Amino acid sequence: MAAEIRSLTGVRGIGAALIVIYHFGKIRLDWINPIWPIPHGYMAVDLFFMLSGFVIGLGYRNAFAEQFSKNYGAFLIKRVARLYPAYIAISILYVLKLAFGLAGEETLSRFGRYDVIGNLLMLGGWGLHIYPLIGVAWAASAELGSYILLPLLMKGTLQRGIISWSFCVLASIFAIYAIAVSGLGYSGPLDVVETTSLYPLLRAVAGFTFGLATYRYAENLDRLTAKSQDAFLIVTLVALVVAACATTNDFPVYFLLIPLIAILSRDGRLALLLFGNKLVYHLGVISYSIYLLHPLFIRFTALSSRHFGATPLAYTICSLVSFVVIWGLSYLSYRFVEIPGRNLITGLLLAKRDGAVTAPAPSSPTG
Repeated sequence: MAAEIRSLTGVRGIGAALIVIYHFGKIRLDWINPIWPIPHGYMAVDLFFMLSGFVIGLGYRNAFAEQFSKNYGAFLIKRVARLYPAYIAISILYVLKLAFGLAGEETLSRFGRYDVIGNLLMLGGWGLHIYPLIGVAWAASAELGSYILLPLLMKGTLQRGIISWSFCVLASIFAIYAIAVSGLGYSGPLDVVETTSLYPLLRAVAGFTFGLATYRYAENLDRLTAKSQDAFLIVTLVALVVAACATTNDFPVYFLLIPLIAILSRDGRLALLLFGNKLVYHLGVISYSIYLLHPLFIRFTALSSRHFGATPLAYTICSLVSFVVIWGLSYLSYRFVEIPGRNLITGLLLAKRDGAVTAPAPSSPTG
């Protein structure tokens, strides 16, 4: 298998775009109805968690089996180097927005010392009652928790037999069910993001585990012909759309993400055409910055549209302008913050770790 799977990077970009459209679409110009509701749009985050688990399994399964202590330390350093530069830089933009009174009634006085430290350490997704500076950053925080648990998760899903694998899968199914019936979901049963609960962390760990478990057996799809793989992808995509539109139940959508990742991981002809093309792949590359940056513009877009009559058309046009700005800023963030920051941190902290494993970046906005 190639060091990077273009289709998985591309679907990461599609997921990030869906999250942006979903959040912008939740605005209620008439104070009653969302401007353009995206059914189950919040579940793109679950796609990210599964993608990350899959690609981490690809990159580190053998490395952890050979030199665990050395490679695990290097792995964590690389994850921090991947997450923190853009997170810190974009956090500064959020602070400036609050400082200049551009966030409505919310001000910097809302953040106590505990909140400041928790946000700096990216612990908002661990149920520690930390008031978030970047609301969507809970996913990056929760995924960081999955990275810390990786040795345990990888041993259960990849390094032991089918009984251990089955136990991990069943435990993850139970975890997702517990989240869904918790009553804490905002827009749907699995839309649990509350920073006072451990459920967001559990949501990330469960998705990460499903990704690892899927990686173990995904290569069996190579037995299919190219035409059969393309047909598999078409059926999965159609089933996803039907499930998303036909029911409010999150489970069909959630579990259809698993075969989607599995078939995309083979980088077949149709997969590359739809998800590996230059545009979609580019979105995947800059998806982490897209994910963190886009909430900055939602309120501004809504207020701007009110100057033009607050109609759906006005809001749509203003949103399109915002999307272009988000895209441009995300590219700049990736080019001048993410890459230099990652190189700086890994250069400083891994300089003496000769032979530490080099693995592909996880296919998720947070990794």
